[in-house]
Amino acid sequence: MARRASSPVSKAVASAQAVDRGPVSVNAQVYEALKAQILSGQLRPGVKLIHQELAERLSVSRTPVRESLERLYQEGFVTRIARRGFFVAEIDEDEARELYELREALELFALERAIARGLSVADLRRLDGLNTRYRQLLRDDRTRERMVVDRDWHLSLAAAANNRVLMRMLEAVFDRLILKIRVDGYRTVRGQEALNEHLAMTQALREENWTSARKLLRAHIRGARRRLIGHLSELAD
Repeated sequence: MARRASSPVSKAVASAQAVDRGPVSVNAQVYEALKAQILSGQLRPGVKLIHQELAERLSVSRTPVRESLERLYQEGFVTRIARRGFFVAEIDEDEARELYELREALELFALERAIARGLSVADLRRLDGLNTRYRQLLRDDRTRERMVVDRDWHLSLAAAANNRVLMRMLEAVFDRLILKIRVDGYRTVRGQEALNEHLAMTQALREENWTSARKLLRAHIRGARRRLIGHLSELAD
């Protein structure tokens, strides 16, 4: 008997099933596929999510699509507008401020824990590698990927705190920021500024200049908040 070809859904979630977790329902596959497309930018902030189009793209019926969109709505990945339908969620200025306030508190706490534990040569090498990757993406003007590497730099630093609960909370904050930002007009000059700050923080950590590292991290996060809010204002105009 000929082997049946994999559907687009199974391909989209293949990586999520790399670890054996037993059978995965169609609803779960569709949910993971749609979430992955939102996080990767394939479904961009503000895009309308039409049930029939998504069902055809994923080779499934409309039912798992509808249930997946409801779940994504509950989790804040999409918005629902009466009589208009579902849209990929966008961030507003109030949410941006709140997320950055939480991010600042979590990252500064993580830095204190990392300082107390001590940063290893391997920790610093990972930060250097991410700085190099960020520079490459900045040169190629790949904004969405650059934002992901920026996130990875901060998560790599926070990982030195060795606190899994803190990491999950910080990852959730970054996910909500990245997936909801429209990158249109997010200038590369702002990316260069962020890279310079990453390099300065990495050097302060290497020199064990903890006072400078704290000040640089706080200023970096607050600067990122100002840049994002300015970006949102430009989009609104």
